[in-house]
Amino acid sequence: MNLYENFARQARKQPEKAAVVNPDGEDITYAELREQAEAVAAFLDKETEPGDRVAAHMLDNPTFVAVALGAWRAGRVFTPVNYRFAVDEVAYVLDDVEPAVVVHDAVFASTAESAVEISDTDAELVQGHAGGFLEESFGETEDASETATRLDDEPAVVMHTSGTTGDPKGVVQTHRNVGSQVEAGVTTYDVTDEDTAVVSVPLFHVGGFHGATLMSLFTGGSFVVHPAWDAAEWARLVEESEATVTGLVPAMMVDALGNEGAREHDTSSLRMSFYGGSPAAESTLNEFEEVFDVDHLLNYYGQTEASGLTVAGTPETPRAEGALGLPVQTVEARIVEPETGENADDGEQGELWLCGDSVMPCYWNAPKRTEHAFEEDEDGTLWFRTGDVVRSENGILYFVDRLDDIILSGGEKVAPSRVEDALAEMDGVEAVAVFGTPDDRLGEKVTAAVVGAGSLTADEVKEFCDGHDALAGYEKPRTVHFVDSLPRTGSQKVDKTALVDKLSD
Repeated sequence: MNLYENFARQARKQPEKAAVVNPDGEDITYAELREQAEAVAAFLDKETEPGDRVAAHMLDNPTFVAVALGAWRAGRVFTPVNYRFAVDEVAYVLDDVEPAVVVHDAVFASTAESAVEISDTDAELVQGHAGGFLEESFGETEDASETATRLDDEPAVVMHTSGTTGDPKGVVQTHRNVGSQVEAGVTTYDVTDEDTAVVSVPLFHVGGFHGATLMSLFTGGSFVVHPAWDAAEWARLVEESEATVTGLVPAMMVDALGNEGAREHDTSSLRMSFYGGSPAAESTLNEFEEVFDVDHLLNYYGQTEASGLTVAGTPETPRAEGALGLPVQTVEARIVEPETGENADDGEQGELWLCGDSVMPCYWNAPKRTEHAFEEDEDGTLWFRTGDVVRSENGILYFVDRLDDIILSGGEKVAPSRVEDALAEMDGVEAVAVFGTPDDRLGEKVTAAVVGAGSLTADEVKEFCDGHDALAGYEKPRTVHFVDSLPRTGSQKVDKTALVDKLSD
């Protein structure tokens, strides 16, 4: 079924309710958002063909959502473009999906124009947002056709990964993929029409769009768009809107804890904040929950290739190092030993494999890449290889690290996240990233990049690790670099590839 109908049902049910809450201006009701989507659909009906891709290159704003809804209503495929991409990366995305239309805002007008010029596409450029939805850029609502019929296995979204390990990968997400993932989130986190969510994770990311935004719209709730990350602004928006739900990555939580302005706001309305994208230190979770008076902090684990949420924390999930939670009801999970292909025993590490309703069918126009990403078992079931190393204890999944991030040092396997969690406990360490660097004797040595406060030294960091009971000798950093900040991807994960390149230079 066409995803648009999930929204349309709520718009018919409660047209005058605020879909988008704006603490500093006018709210957008469900009826008004529907009219915007119809205007987009009317334009697409006239200018494009069913199945064409519609790209959106803009900062986070309500128009982004209207374009997605309008594309689905018209039977087109929505392609969000990472606004942190450089011009050549945007051009790569356009060459990859060959959109018929690129809708941009005033901020990215020149970037979108340059990307189209250097790409091999002839996409039509449309400025759809400048301080608000530009009605004159689209069609008349009465000209929009009825909602196009789209089957479950037809593409709804092509969403590109951040590209930190090569060119961005275009992930095909069908109507069923996205719908099932949203259903899983709504069920797992008990989202209702009484919830208001502050969306601070970028909308070009599954956590921001498929997560808080679509969960709100498909249940008849409300959401607030946080255009660009700022910790104090996040807390203000929560207070002003009396938000009950939000989603953050651990780096954002650390930012909020370190921001006096954020601490001054009353965020006690939050019944739940989900977090994900990277491991979070237990000390960070405990402090964040106390300082910002959040009822529940629940883990959100997923990938673009699985349309978002696949493993979720519950209030009963132990707040222990790496604890993720339980697989949601829309997927099946296996933990497989990479060397043998056999299922790992309870407590043993292995790669997480997934299959189910939310798992992508393929990468866009990349059959070899798709073939490499899946493994077929003896029953003919295709399993997506996540590349994440996990372990299971009493049914609870625990994250260990990325398979390709594991450091092989002197014949021992070192999980960077484990070392990062230990270093996060040290006074004066504001942020840290751990990775492997070449070593003639060990093959790779454990290396740490630290954002430190005051006069913290490398010797002090090493001394702290030497006295840390949770770290084995081979896990302790042999080299420590101090940096002003850690580079991040568009989804706020630490970009270790860029960090290593920076340190090499």
